[in-house]
Amino acid sequence: VRTDRNGGAWCPLKQATTEPEEWIQIDLKTVHMITATGTQGRFGNGVGIEYAEAYMLEYWRPRLSKWIRYHNSKGEEF
Repeated sequence: VRTDRNGGAWCPLKQATTEPEEWIQIDLKTVHMITATGTQGRFGNGVGIEYAEAYMLEYWRPRLSKWIRYHNSKGEEF
């Protein structure tokens, strides 16, 4: 994190489009309370200045039938 080694980064399987549906899924194995998230773009020694301009958070727990989009305490999508 916060380093630029060999210009590498996580990338989706296919090239992003104007309506991307790429995702990263993390299995924490047990229920946790997540209090913060962070992202990091790719600098690639100045060649590949790439980053996500926006993203959504969704979560799933046992006994839920689908993924739930996270909303803050004001009801706004995060």
